[in-house]
Amino acid sequence: MSIPFEELIAPVGIDNFYSKYKDKRHFVIKSNKPKFKDHFSWEELDNYLNQYYIQQWDRMPQLQVVLPNGDKWCKKKSPQKRTREELLKLWNQGSSFILTLSEFLNKTMWNQCREFEKHYGIGQANIYCSKSEDAHCFPIHADSTDNFLFHVSGKVKWYIYKEFAEKGQPYRPQDATLEEEFVLDDGDLLYIPKGKYHRVDTLSPRISISFHFREPPAYTGRNKWYDWKP
Repeated sequence: MSIPFEELIAPVGIDNFYSKYKDKRHFVIKSNKPKFKDHFSWEELDNYLNQYYIQQWDRMPQLQVVLPNGDKWCKKKSPQKRTREELLKLWNQGSSFILTLSEFLNKTMWNQCREFEKHYGIGQANIYCSKSEDAHCFPIHADSTDNFLFHVSGKVKWYIYKEFAEKGQPYRPQDATLEEEFVLDDGDLLYIPKGKYHRVDTLSPRISISFHFREPPAYTGRNKWYDWKP
C-alpha cells in the first residue's frame, strides 16, 4: 500500500525536512523490512517486458536502456528500433532498464504519487531494474527535480557528490567531489535534492523506484484509482 509523506520521512520530520534538507542535502532512512515490496515486483517486470512488440503490437509505454557504452537508448525517441531478442540480449549482458512514466502500472504506485502530490507539484515514477552485479548504469549526473528513491529489492551502492548542477552553467560532472557512499537494501529510502550529482553501482539484481516531482504548490489533478472489480 502507499505510504503518506509524513510517515515516509517520519525519522526526519516534516519541519526538519523543509529547514535542513529540502534543496540542501540528501538523507537516507534505513529499514529493517522490505516495506516497498508491494510497489513493484520481479513478476510485474517480467509481465511488462513480455509485452514488447508481442505479436507485432506495441503495448508498452516508455522504456529506456543503459547501453554498455553508457549511452541511453529510448524506445520512443531513439531512431534505432530493437527487437525483443535484442533487448533480452542487452538485459542478459548487464544493461539496466528504466520503465519511465510507470506510476499507472499498479494501484500502489499511483496512490503513492498522490501522497507526494499533497506536498509537491505533479510527478511520476521511474523504475530502475538490473539483472546482475556491476550492471551498466548512468554515469555521474544530476536531476532537475527532487528525487525520492524507494529501494525495492537487491543491493545498490550509491555515490553522492558535494556539488550541485548550476542552472545556466556548463555541465561538468567530471569535476564533482565525492561526499558520501553507502549501500541501499530492501526497504531503504533515499532523498536526493534537485541538482545534486550522484551515480550508482549495482551489487546484485535490483529494483529501485524513483518518485520525482515538480516544485510546489501541491497538485490536485490526479484522478482517483477506481475499483473495477466485481
